[in-house]
Amino acid sequence: MFVDHEIPFTLAALGGNTEVPTPDGEIKIKIRPGTQPMTMLRLRGQGVPYVRGGGRGDEYIRLVVKIPQNLSREQRKCLEEFEKA
Repeated sequence: MFVDHEIPFTLAALGGNTEVPTPDGEIKIKIRPGTQPMTMLRLRGQGVPYVRGGGRGDEYIRLVVKIPQNLSREQRKCLEEFEKA
């Protein structure tokens, strides 16, 4: 099972936790600082049950980093200062 999961730019850069959907409901996963766009994570045994029984498959999460389209002046200034550092 493959799932695209959008995360904000700040979460990708700084790290933290997010909740991702699974067939049994949402679970919390940890995002490492410096996560790159399109990173794939494997959740063992969290996918769809096998047709003939005997366990579950894996779920793969592709992290899609959402880049803000409209920035305020303050946000733009902070990013420009970040780029200089």
